[in-house]
Amino acid sequence: MTHPILRSIILLLTLGSVAAQAQTKVPARKPASPKPRMVSNGATMKDGVMMKDGKVLLTQQGLTNPLTQDLTLTNGTKVSPVGAVTLANGTTTTLKEGDMMSLSGRITTATMKAEQDSLLTASKEPGKGKAKKKK
Repeated sequence: MTHPILRSIILLLTLGSVAAQAQTKVPARKPASPKPRMVSNGATMKDGVMMKDGKVLLTQQGLTNPLTQDLTLTNGTKVSPVGAVTLANGTTTTLKEGDMMSLSGRITTATMKAEQDSLLTASKEPGKGKAKKKK
């Protein structure tokens, strides 16, 4: 039979090694960058720049964020966060409420969208327009 003192020492050494293993350091966390916010109301907007509620919004890959710095598009057009647009040929214009510009530099104004919507609605309504009616 072993001595009670020896048994106590073995027990203390065993518990000490288990406690030493449990005290491993956790690696430091990387600082988290803020996630892009979805501004749209669930309907995905096309990629591009849009003036909405007085703010210039940039949509890329389905994520919409406010434009915070000048953006140069593929055709050389520059868009500023306040809505000033400088085309590649040097012409300047300002985005108005509802205006949209694709990332390739094509502008669609709010009035152009309204005309397209009204033509689309008219073409869907039966009996209106130049369609022939059956007698």
